[in-house]
Formats: sequence, structure tokens, C-alpha cells
Amino acid sequence: MFIYDQNQAQAGRVALIVCGRKHMVQVSRREFSMGALLGATMLSGCLQPGQAAGAGKAKNLLLIVIDDLNDWVTALGDHPQVNTPHIDALAASGTVFTNAHAQAPICGPSRASLFSGLYPAQTGIYGQIKDADLGPAVAAVSPTLLLPQYLRSHGFFTAGRGKVSHQGGQEGMFDEYHARSAKNGDYGPKPEKRIKWDSDKTHTDWGAHPDTDAEMIDHITATWGAQFLQREHTQPFMLALGFVRPHVPWYVPQHWLDKFPLDEIEMPKVLANDLGDVPQAARDLAAVPQMPTLEWAMENNEWRPIMQAYLASIAFVDHCVGMVMESLRASGRSEDTLVCLASDNGYHLGEKQRFAKMSLWERSTRVPLMFAGPGIRPQVITDPVGLIDIYPTTIDILGLPANTENAGRSLAPLLTLGQALPVEPQLSVYGEGNYAVIDQRYRYIRYADGSEELYDHENDPMEWTNLAERPEVAEVKQRLGRYIPANALPEFPSPTAAS
Repeated sequence: MFIYDQNQAQAGRVALIVCGRKHMVQVSRREFSMGALLGATMLSGCLQPGQAAGAGKAKNLLLIVIDDLNDWVTALGDHPQVNTPHIDALAASGTVFTNAHAQAPICGPSRASLFSGLYPAQTGIYGQIKDADLGPAVAAVSPTLLLPQYLRSHGFFTAGRGKVSHQGGQEGMFDEYHARSAKNGDYGPKPEKRIKWDSDKTHTDWGAHPDTDAEMIDHITATWGAQFLQREHTQPFMLALGFVRPHVPWYVPQHWLDKFPLDEIEMPKVLANDLGDVPQAARDLAAVPQMPTLEWAMENNEWRPIMQAYLASIAFVDHCVGMVMESLRASGRSEDTLVCLASDNGYHLGEKQRFAKMSLWERSTRVPLMFAGPGIRPQVITDPVGLIDIYPTTIDILGLPANTENAGRSLAPLLTLGQALPVEPQLSVYGEGNYAVIDQRYRYIRYADGSEELYDHENDPMEWTNLAERPEVAEVKQRLGRYIPANALPEFPSPTAAS
């Protein structure tokens, strides 16, 4: 639980912090004050005094999907210098999940799972997928509609802008969709030449560019989203906004970098031989030779600039979230609009000797996930949940019939009534046959070749000690291993189909 203090946060400190899964600052993961959270809610400006949780009913949906945002938001307590006042205000006004995980640690399959309501193992979508292939891949295994299509079938007007699905938005996915600006590329305007990392095999680079916020894709997306909310709407709507920062390249205008002086940045804790006790399959799967290594970053004095650029990118996208939320409040629709904010996957910033996502370790799968709006209770939930739960949860809160094809579960009883739900470990997959299973305490990883990792987050939050070969954890591995599917589909399209 936390109380958010904007002045403290802007000074690089957090006044009263939630305890995320890792860095417990003031209270334990399970000890918090509901009174403190309600106090934070009033401070945030998202709920006004007298607007009790449970009042009103949501009829619209605002879905905000942020690209590659790891757990460095104040509400999750995992980096002391993040500057996310608008995301924190949203978290304080509703339910924030501190143990939420993507179903895949890479954009394409994660978003495919979110919008289809199906696990990657059900669709065979384990890697990046073109938007044109998303519908056929899902239709090959299920009659389900993608979330925007389902809402449209129940009378909603659906609109989106930015990176919603992996390439933006599948044709026909929305009634109205605006792709990222062609002149700005997929992730924003590019300088004439790379600033720091000269490789044509990755978007990775960092530095000050362009000159103004208005040139940034996310600012354009936020401006359009804010204008959409000011329109007259004669039917319920879904508005999906996909922000690309902090996805690489970490380019932002200079004034965002200035908020994080290099010599003041607190660096992640890393272990020099962190990969010494993981199987070869882990090293092979997580290898990203196109991206900088920690060794390179340290030798070239670029670790701090990378950290600065990532933190600045987070601050910038938080500003964009604020633009949208301010418009929602000004529109008068905050009283009937459900807001869901999530990231599609996490990101390593030196941990495990890497700067990347695309692994089955905690930093790659743990993501922010929060809901706010009429009837949503202010609370912090530490039980494991997944992005797979967004589809069934939103349609339940909006009062629509359940989609029986959904593989996740509705969190609505917990969000609106405070009813405890059974603990369900979460499943993440990266590449065919490689799985991570996460519960309240452990992360169990099993690779396609049968090799394993097991981490005890209660005693080893940084995942420095692989316990998998210790006999005393055999029961834990067996219990969590039951969640790994035995009948997963091969990758779509299969080699036979492709030929």
C-alpha cells in the first residue's frame, strides 16, 4: 500500500511506498492500511471526496497499453527515482496488482493473448506476428472474437490509436483506428544517424531527440485520445491507446533527460556471475547479441545514460497518460468509464547481464496492471494475476455476457466487491516449450529440453540463486509444473503450413 506524494516523487523519493514483490520499503507485502490508500486516493484527484468506491456503473472502457514498461512505477516500488505521478494517481484511485505478469515477454504474443483471451499455447503464437495473421491464427483454434470486436458485437463503438496490437491494430479490429504516423516510423522520429548504439538489427539506442514533445508519437496519440474523449458519444465506447515509450529507442526531448542527473541515478543491483547457475538453455534463450551487454555498457560508461534514458522515457509516457486522464475528468465521463492500464512485458536494465526483454525471468514478465473507475475498490493486490485476465474482467465489469472462450478469469468480484479469489499461479511462455510459472512466492522455469530454474522470491527477490536441483524443493516444482500445458500447439504457422 502507498500514499503518493508528488513533491517527494519529483525529488527522487517516495514518501510512503507500497511494497512491491521485491523491495519492501516500509511495510510488508501483506501489511497495509486501507485508510492510507483512501487518503492517497483523495490526494490523487482521481476520486473526489464523497465519491465512494462502488458508486456508479461503468459503461465505457479506456484501455491504455504501454510498451516495455517494467515494474519501475512508484505503485510497485521497484526503483526509487521513477517519476510517474499520473500512473500513481490512477493506481491510488483503484486496484493495483503488484504481482501481475505478461503471458509472453515480447510484444506480439503478449498482445495477441491479451486481445484474444487465449494463452500462447492455445494459439501457437509464441513470437512476433503480423496483424494480418492475428485473426487467422486465433480463428484456427477458437470462434472467439478479439476484445474490441466482442465489445462492438454488444453495441460499443470501438476506437484505437498507436501500438495497440503488435503492429498497431488489425484491419477491422476497431470501428476507428489511427496507425502510428508513417513519417515518424514505428517508434518515433529518428535522428540522421544513431546516437549511441549503431546496429541495424535492433531499435536500441538512447539520447536526446527530437526537440519537442509534440513530435513524439505518444504525444500525438495522447492528444488524439484526449480529443476523442471530448466528443459527443451516443453509444458506449472502447478507447484503446497504445503508447510506445519506454520501448527502444529511448529517445526523448532533452528536458526529460534533465530530470534525471547522471550522477544521481541509483543503479540496479546485479550479480557478476548471475548466469553461473542457470542451464545452457536459459542462456541460449535469453541471448540478445544485437543489443548491448552489461559488460559493454560498463566499459563504455553507458550504463548510467541508458538508465537515464529509460527513466526519462517512463516520465514522458506518464505525462502522456496524464493528458488522457485529465481529458477524461474534464469530459465528465470518469464516473462511467472503466480505466485499465497495463504494460505488455517487462525489461532488464542490466540485471542478468542484459538490456532486453525476451526471457522468462522476473524482470521480463512482471508488469504494471491497474483498474480504476466507478465501483472499483481502492486496494493493492499481491496475489498473482495475468494480462490474460483483462478480457474477461473488463466485459464482466461492463455488464456483458461472459465469453466462454476466455482462458483467463474475471477479477471483477475482487475489484468491485473485495471478494477474495482462489490463488492461481500465472503462466508465461517464451518460444515453443519454454515456460515460467509464478505464484505468490516462487518462480519455476522449465525449458523445452527439460532443464529448470526455481527462485524463492521471499528470500531471493533478485533471482540470484537457482534452487532447481535441491531435493527439498521437489514438491514445489511438481506443484507448479502441473500448470505447464501438456498439449500446447506448435508455433503458428507450423513449418508444414508455411511450406
